[in-house]
Amino acid sequence: MEITSLWTHYIRESMAICVSKYALKCIKDPDISSTFNYALDLSNNHIQKLKDIFTQDQFPIPNGFTEEDVNLNAPPLFSDAFWLNYIYDMTMHGSSLFSIAFNSSARKDLRDFYNQCVNDAMNLFNKSIEVLISKGLYGEKSPYFFLSTTS
Repeated sequence: MEITSLWTHYIRESMAICVSKYALKCIKDPDISSTFNYALDLSNNHIQKLKDIFTQDQFPIPNGFTEEDVNLNAPPLFSDAFWLNYIYDMTMHGSSLFSIAFNSSARKDLRDFYNQCVNDAMNLFNKSIEVLISKGLYGEKSPYFFLSTTS
């Protein structure tokens, strides 16, 4: 179970890095951008720790998602409000998954790692909800997609 959780965690974090890098290319609001920079830093730190664990256990490092899987030059698809709600939602899911991984880990080093991940997710959640509140977006209608009128 532990290696499966670690492997899945690695894939999720590598995807989060790609999503965050794309979001940061599109986001105009400095508060929302700051939230994504924080999220990107957390994901990069988690990826490094996961690589260390895999190397220590002589387990292959997953390929994960890379910059080849995202077009950082693609035009914006979503509003800043969408991105802020996205990070808010993802932190709720992440903290739940980290708690499950924590509870299913026998190794102390993995429990320590997932405890840190839970704390990281809660800190990001707090940051995202504070920005949502400050922007008047908490409890508002859902964010919208940009619709292009050109082909």
